[in-house]
Amino acid sequence: MVKFFLIVRQTPSYGLAVLGAVTVLGILTVALNPAELDSALGMLLFVQMFLASSGFVAAARRGHFDPVLVHGSRRGAVLFVHWCASLAPGALAWLAVAGFAWAASSPAAWSALAGTRAAAFLIVSVVAWAVGFALPRGAGGALWMAVLLVLLLRHVELLAPEVPPESSVAILRTAGAVVVCPFLLLGTHAVIGLPALATSMVAVMAVLWTTIRVGTGLDVYLVERL
Repeated sequence: MVKFFLIVRQTPSYGLAVLGAVTVLGILTVALNPAELDSALGMLLFVQMFLASSGFVAAARRGHFDPVLVHGSRRGAVLFVHWCASLAPGALAWLAVAGFAWAASSPAAWSALAGTRAAAFLIVSVVAWAVGFALPRGAGGALWMAVLLVLLLRHVELLAPEVPPESSVAILRTAGAVVVCPFLLLGTHAVIGLPALATSMVAVMAVLWTTIRVGTGLDVYLVERL
């Protein structure tokens, strides 16, 4: 199954070209100023929103996954591997930029490898895949970006500084804000506490599990199509 998804790419050539260009630009940005790592990571998150939204349902109903769906493979395992394949190119680009930043002694490099910035990448990879699960390729990312644009134009305050940060309401609201806008985990303009971050990660894993569970009951035509 893994071999199948290695052969059948989930990312189109133009997507890989854009990702490659952004990766090179990100490395150049860090090379010029290691403190500007978040600018490079922000560009990668933006691209990942579209790449991770690979549209499983549309491809499955066109028969792209028949070889693994009709030979006894567990549907849940197929969906999980599909998610991994969808996020893999972006993950390699992220590791390349973060690894270069670590070598350049960027102060945010460790966070990008195993911290809050890495959590932002995971959130984008899960939510974009789940939102775009039943949509055409890239549509989930476009829809998500449209929501963020509306929130920006309406000047919606995602984080509520007037609410005590240790309260349950504040933790849930901050966790929700992080899931909706993972870009909040980049930079130092917003302090995200560990309880809120942990809650957001639990929510994201629940989204992934729920999407896979729903997908196991998906009705797709196998082998024979009109």
